[in-house]
Amino acid sequence: MEEKRHYAVVDKYNRKLTIKYKGEVIAETADALILKEVGKSVYNPVFYLPKESVSLKLEAEADRQSHCPIKGDASYWNVAGEFTPNYFAWSYEEALPPTKKIEGRIAFNMEYVTLISEPL
Repeated sequence: MEEKRHYAVVDKYNRKLTIKYKGEVIAETADALILKEVGKSVYNPVFYLPKESVSLKLEAEADRQSHCPIKGDASYWNVAGEFTPNYFAWSYEEALPPTKKIEGRIAFNMEYVTLISEPL
C-alpha cells in the first residue's frame, strides 16, 4: 500500500540526454523521463531511458532484486563481462500504477556514468 509520505512524480524530460561510460557514449535519447521521489528523504532525480537507446551490452543480475512500494520490483543490470560492486543499471519491468510510465525503461547508477543534458 502506498504511504502518503512516500510518493513520486514522473515527467517527460524535455532535453536530450547522453550517457557516457568510461568516456564512450552508451545511450542517447530525447525521450527520457525524470522521476522525482520523496520517501525517507528527498531523493536525487532519476532519469529513465528507453532500453532501445542503450548501445552497451548489459546482462541481468539474477541474484539481485528489490521492491519499492510505489515503483514495484526492480531488476538490476551489469555491463556484460564486467563486475560492478554496486548495480550499474536497473529497470522496472512491471511498474506499479503511481509510476507506470517508467515501466520497461532503464536507469543508470550515477556512480559509474556521466550524464550530459542538452537543449533539444
